[in-house]
Amino acid sequence: MADDKVKEKKEKKKKEPGRIRRWFKDFFSELKKVTWPSFSKVLKQTGVVLLVTIIFLLVMMAFDGLFGLFYREFLVKRLSDGSAAAAVAALVRGGGGLLL
Repeated sequence: MADDKVKEKKEKKKKEPGRIRRWFKDFFSELKKVTWPSFSKVLKQTGVVLLVTIIFLLVMMAFDGLFGLFYREFLVKRLSDGSAAAAVAALVRGGGGLLL
């Protein structure tokens, strides 16, 4: 019984000539149904994406600068003075409970 079902499926696949041609025909007919945006709308949306990307870039650069300043001023200078304990104490007191 199971063999009969397998044979039927194989026969159905073999009996369908032009499957690939029909797939392409259906594919292009579906593409004709798509509503494409106008050129001006694409330009506006591209501008919005670029603007958001630039704003995000500036925010990330600001955070990077602040973290770099914090690293240079509070960690490197204080540790290079030889007072590692003072640097850790300053971080714990002034860093809002930040522990290393």
